[in-house]
Amino acid sequence: MFRNTTHAFYAELKALVESKETVSVRGVELKSGRSRFIQITSPRERVDMIPHLNSNLFAQIAATFWEMSGRTDLRFLYHYLPQSLDFFEDKNLPGNGSDYSGKTWHLSRTLREVARLLNADPSSRDAVINLSNPQFKNPATVGTSCQNWIQFLIRNGKLHLNVCIQSHGIFSGTSGINPFGLSVFQEAVAYWTGTQVGEYCYFISEVHLNDCYTDLAPKVLDFKKPKTLYEFGFKPPQFSTPMEEFDIILSRWFELENKMRQESFKLTNELSSINDEFIINSLELLYIYNRHLHGDKPEQIAELIAKLPPNDFKLAAVEYFARLWNNREVISLNTQERDYFNYLWQTKESMDSYSFASIFELLSILHYKKTLVYKNSWKKHGEALGVFAGISRKYDRLETMFTENVKPTADESVLDTFADLAVYSTKYLTYLAEHYPEMFQEFIQPDSAAEDLQTYWHNEGFDPTSKLLTQRYESSEQWQKISSYQGCFEAIRDAYKQLEDIFVNQDWRVSDRRKCSLSADLAIVSLHYLVLASQQEPENFQKFAEVIANL
Repeated sequence: MFRNTTHAFYAELKALVESKETVSVRGVELKSGRSRFIQITSPRERVDMIPHLNSNLFAQIAATFWEMSGRTDLRFLYHYLPQSLDFFEDKNLPGNGSDYSGKTWHLSRTLREVARLLNADPSSRDAVINLSNPQFKNPATVGTSCQNWIQFLIRNGKLHLNVCIQSHGIFSGTSGINPFGLSVFQEAVAYWTGTQVGEYCYFISEVHLNDCYTDLAPKVLDFKKPKTLYEFGFKPPQFSTPMEEFDIILSRWFELENKMRQESFKLTNELSSINDEFIINSLELLYIYNRHLHGDKPEQIAELIAKLPPNDFKLAAVEYFARLWNNREVISLNTQERDYFNYLWQTKESMDSYSFASIFELLSILHYKKTLVYKNSWKKHGEALGVFAGISRKYDRLETMFTENVKPTADESVLDTFADLAVYSTKYLTYLAEHYPEMFQEFIQPDSAAEDLQTYWHNEGFDPTSKLLTQRYESSEQWQKISSYQGCFEAIRDAYKQLEDIFVNQDWRVSDRRKCSLSADLAIVSLHYLVLASQQEPENFQKFAEVIANL
């Protein structure tokens, strides 16, 4: 189970590189993986920013609307994606002979039929689309067409998408439709059926690594980033076009896209009749891309990008042109955008060193992945029997290690225990924010990084709380004075014993600001231990970090 396609891609690529299976294709041995099942929990997080992969969101947008409209002209795709010809057996260049993809369906109409079926019977299992006709290809011909089957399924108010794919090249995307497009179709049907977007699950009969990407795969994995742009708080534009209006909007979309190819065309004031931010944003991006093709200078392109809403589409545009121009300074960025790109553009050398903030980012990944499995079990039994009990278990484990010289078990290293204590203590702060709002408000008052109180509630409050603790750590020298593992444990013991005293000898139900300060100290010192470990045991810590990234 993965949060988004970026996390899934890295895991599948790693598995493929390590695979011992191969398949012979036209005399070439390719690494392959059979019967792969992938489950995505947040399919709207559809923009992938993977170093060295050279993603092109403009082409993904164009391909998505091309597929949805049922168009068959490769000439349209070729404008944004010249390699689109690689996906079809007919290799004629646009304008020279055949300009036909071989599609026989109109996806927009089919999606509306699916929505009508599900509106009539939300429990139906019959909302199935075959995206390509059964066919037996001539094995002597070169081609990458595949059979795709998709099913829309409503359960518990959420629209899930299940996909079966015959074959998939992990870099070239030979499924015929990319996950980006499929997630858009899922979001559209969810909107038309009044449901939330659920999971996106796909089964791939065989995934393979083409020989031309053999050298690229290890490089991509070597520069893997544990966090995506979505962990930095960026959101996707939302689809919101009613089903009965979609054909009109789709026709308008292609009308404006066609005009963009004329150098004199200006998009200004052309979008006033459209009230869908996904449709609008997609046109804005293609307009920027066409202005680039018309020869606009980087400064002009940068000015257009700066006007985009601060979402995932804008970040993809920034990354594309910064890479194209080999210049990361032309486009002005706000603080949030700059923080993300500083992270994305870290060199391999700087990635091997860890700061307090970067380790908290790593623990954010750990927290998210464990939350997918354990959900709210950490607070199910309340503050004393649930939350504090969890902290106590981790402290007791550390105490036996440091005072009785007991070695950690094979399934939980000392780094794991400190990380868990940091996570549990941070989660306790989110609990306090929700259940003792006035007390928590008083606690965060001195910190300029503090946000609205509800931002810190529930599992979603983990990242905002981590930022609060990071500022607390960086604004005081008291933590940096702790220079040994033993010193970390002693500081943790002092904080824990005071917190324990509140629960054992006092009325723990009352609002006591010490709960906030002591749990913050537990989280900060536990994480400071990890900072020391990253400096004193870099190889061991790197393995620890890789385990979290690959959970």
